[in-house]
Amino acid sequence: MTTSRSNMQRFGIQVVHAVCTLCATSVLAAETIAENIPVPSGQTLSFIEFITEAEGDILRFRFLAPEIGIAFDYMDVVPDFQMVCDEHVMPVLDENALAPSQIVLSMSAMDIPFGEDNPDVLQFFEIFRSENGTCIWEEF
Repeated sequence: MTTSRSNMQRFGIQVVHAVCTLCATSVLAAETIAENIPVPSGQTLSFIEFITEAEGDILRFRFLAPEIGIAFDYMDVVPDFQMVCDEHVMPVLDENALAPSQIVLSMSAMDIPFGEDNPDVLQFFEIFRSENGTCIWEEF
């Protein structure tokens, strides 16, 4: 998995095939990792990883948000999800001809491995679908 870090505002992706210990998935690793992504709440996010499931039908974008639960609660960060999806995720999908039926965005107070349950680490999730180049929030 490529994990080079830079201060780029957007991230490009490179397809890397791997086998998840929980399920057979393809992991799409970041060619460049976005750090210090400014969002409407005033916090800054860092990109953790990008994972595809169900043969590309579900895409997950994971972000580190160390201040959630301390300085920011869920209602503070709701607008952040929409902005990140529209301004950072959609360009990646467009540039790589990806058309998932579901986009799952997550913010985690700590970088924990995907699929690991840690009750001490706060995580927020939102689901979107792509429609006409825009992220549409999906209530779940």
